Amino acid sequence: MSERIKVDIKDGVADVRLVRTDKMNALDDAMFSALVDTAAELEANKSVRCVVLSGEGRAFCAGLDMSNFGQMASGERGSPTDGDGEGRLEKRTHGIANRPQQAVWGWRQ
Repeated sequence: MSERIKVDIKDGVADVRLVRTDKMNALDDAMFSALVDTAAELEANKSVRCVVLSGEGRAFCAGLDMSNFGQMASGERGSPTDGDGEGRLEKRTHGIANRPQQAVWGWRQ
């Protein structure tokens, strides 16, 4: 799947783990992209009946990695793209303002 997320599927249960222990699994642009991709892959896998979301290390998730988003806001780093130069997450609905909602949208079904 991704360097940010590990997935193990057994008996219809997908164990999805956030993997960024050095930052207590804080959410950065790479983690949001990995969440979107993982949700899409699991949605397509009809053998999955249940998803358990957890974090590796001593914390589930420390929340947003503010240093990462500060760099994006200042223009030091771009936002994730889908290869055509367009932001993958931003073009889904309402731009970067709803990025956290967009990352979990795939899990609602």
